[in-house]
Amino acid sequence: MKISVTSLKHHPRNVEIYTLSNIDDLVQSIGDVGLLSPLVIDKKNQVISGNRRLSAIRELGWKKVDVNVADVNDDEVVPLLIHHNKQRVKSTREILNEYFALEKIHGKGQGRRTDLDTSGKSGKGEVTRDIIAEKVGVSSSQMGRLLFIEKKNPDFIKLIDDGILTINKAREHLSNGHHYTFATGENRKLNDFYNTPQNLTDHLLRVEKFNKNLTICEPATGINAIADVLRRHWNPDLVTSYDLEVDFFKDENDYDYMITNPPFSKSTDFILHAKKRVKQKFCLLLPLNYLHGKQRYEEVYTDKKYGLSKVHILTRSLLLNDGPIRPDGKAKGGILVFAWYVFENGYDGQPQISWIDNGGDIY
Repeated sequence: MKISVTSLKHHPRNVEIYTLSNIDDLVQSIGDVGLLSPLVIDKKNQVISGNRRLSAIRELGWKKVDVNVADVNDDEVVPLLIHHNKQRVKSTREILNEYFALEKIHGKGQGRRTDLDTSGKSGKGEVTRDIIAEKVGVSSSQMGRLLFIEKKNPDFIKLIDDGILTINKAREHLSNGHHYTFATGENRKLNDFYNTPQNLTDHLLRVEKFNKNLTICEPATGINAIADVLRRHWNPDLVTSYDLEVDFFKDENDYDYMITNPPFSKSTDFILHAKKRVKQKFCLLLPLNYLHGKQRYEEVYTDKKYGLSKVHILTRSLLLNDGPIRPDGKAKGGILVFAWYVFENGYDGQPQISWIDNGGDIY
């Protein structure tokens, strides 16, 4: 039957478990071929299956939509939601949300609809994790790794979803007793401040050409780790460096170059603003996996006027934290691979990849 779109609501349990991601692609698909199957709603007009589709058809301006009404009680909602999202590509956080939602139900012995049980097992004598992992669609061992990471440092889950860490790398690091938060969580400094060993800037200046008679800016200077290196190579009067005392996004001065290690959470904002303020090229130290991501691709890498020209990859992973910088410029080995990302005004080609051997920088 058809029902008014304005009368429909996202189910609150769906909101707790899933994010409404990749709506733009769905808008285009529905706009091209229509809605291939009805939404599934409960008697309160809350959507159980099709919450992303509901958002898409709202954007398309639909007035009415086909729905099927499911007769479900409160204890059956979560298993039904997860059942309808079985084929969805889910984030690590969403997988864990599914697990914890089912864990509550499993503990109460409720919500066990036989038509939704794909395990084919009674559950007697089995570990709760095994049963729930099968319902969620991951192996029990993989679920064990995720639960371990969530317990030790839940901030790592976002890093996994952002493509910065792999599950195995995160588990390995936490198993060794490390609990670093990498620009997020209880150990982060204001504005994600993390020191940059001076050798990293020296490496960049060896492989990248700059006219030392032109101006350069370091807008996230911290304790001047990068800026001190720049002043050794440039006339100090040509080097501008600041941190919390100046808001980079409000800086309306123009510079010829910029070199910085920006707060990761603001990396894309730094890139977009640098393209307005830096006349020739700028270099950012970022995790290698910053290359990954649909949103970054669309906002950063499709630019043919001020494009990504080079990526200088460090051969050894590093731990960048807020500890003091060693006089010899060395750093501990870590779990993140970093690279210098070079953006050049007027560059419209594909980025060139090169490697910087920083094996001598690890202690």
